[in-house]
Amino acid sequence: MPSRTKSHLIAENSTLRARLAEREGKSAKRPSGKGVERPESGISERKRIEYALKTSEIRYRRLFETAKDGILILDADTGRITDANPFLGDMLGYTRDELLGKRLWEIGPFKDIAASRGAFRKLQQKEYIRYDNLPLETKGRRHKHVEFVSNVYRENGTRVIQCNIRDITARHQAEVALANFSKELEKRVDERTAELLTANRLMKKMLDEGKRSEEKLTKSRERLRNLSGSLQSLLEEERTRISREIHDELGQSLTALKMDLSSIRRRLDSEARGGMSASVHEIERTVTRIIRSVRRIATDLRPGILDELGVAAAIEWVAKDFRKRTGIGCKVTIKSVDKVSDPAHATAIFRIVQEALTNVMRHAAASQVSLSLERADESLVLEVRDNGIGIKEGRILDAHSLGLTGIRERVLMLGGKAEIGGKPGEGTMVRVILPIGEGADLNA
Repeated sequence: MPSRTKSHLIAENSTLRARLAEREGKSAKRPSGKGVERPESGISERKRIEYALKTSEIRYRRLFETAKDGILILDADTGRITDANPFLGDMLGYTRDELLGKRLWEIGPFKDIAASRGAFRKLQQKEYIRYDNLPLETKGRRHKHVEFVSNVYRENGTRVIQCNIRDITARHQAEVALANFSKELEKRVDERTAELLTANRLMKKMLDEGKRSEEKLTKSRERLRNLSGSLQSLLEEERTRISREIHDELGQSLTALKMDLSSIRRRLDSEARGGMSASVHEIERTVTRIIRSVRRIATDLRPGILDELGVAAAIEWVAKDFRKRTGIGCKVTIKSVDKVSDPAHATAIFRIVQEALTNVMRHAAASQVSLSLERADESLVLEVRDNGIGIKEGRILDAHSLGLTGIRERVLMLGGKAEIGGKPGEGTMVRVILPIGEGADLNA
């Protein structure tokens, strides 16, 4: 029964009873005679009050009987049960007769006598007591949990205790299930956390091992790169030495031989030995062809123009030679760069241009090449583009593409960056950026 409705009905009953008593008292004291209120009107008022009181009591009883909470009414002085609604009987398994006249602590579900007596004394003093979750055992030994609220009020001048008992067993079971689920979830979280910690430790160990392996691999690559750089330097030095020996020694010897043959041919002509002169002349032409081949071989090994006139002139020369050999147009643009005093940078740029043009000649099927070298801030930027068939993406990093690998390695050794790209039908681009160190002096 809702507390406000119950209190309202109790107060209404008390008021009506008081009015009825007052009315009866006045009727008894009132003298008869003229000018006095007629008895019929007093009786009518009394009947009206009695009817209202009866109606209020019926409403109170209806709410009491149909309430969905268990309700006990106790005598506030003795603790004996004076009334109980049907819902309480159904909840605890007792009939109304089994409950009436007994003290609260004499009822099985409230068998904890000491606690019940203590609670009763507390209730007598404070006139209110509440238990949010009170475990009970019914007459049929079923276990329930209830919300127990008691308060004291006056009814017809007598102090009574009303106990409202609400069955919260389903809610309690849900809370217990939720608590158990939370514990199980917490247990699983702890187990999973432990698994993750173990996995993290294992992963950290693997990462540390991988890091060490990567460091070893990096150091190995650095050693290989240093070795490659050393070999490149030695190769360039050897090319320079062989080129000079071919040019200076073999070239000079062949030139001297040609001069001797020319002298012999002139003497034979003066002595009218035409047949022998023609033979000597043929040998002389052969020596001339050999001299050209020797010069070409020496130039391919290490063009003297690179050391004598600088990288810009060497690029112009190699582009001219490329046009002559292949018939492919080659436009050269050089800005703010004339000579690079650092031999490593100069050689790298020249060899990259040679390799890029060789790739165009062999693979690009191009009709035009644009070649540019310029200074941008503190870097040299070299770019070679063609309008050929374009390089496939898979070939850019192919280990078998030794020319492209060589370009990347040369650039990495000098701390630069190489970009190689292209699309089918749109040509290929090789772009190299080399930082200019203190030794890389540029003279415009």
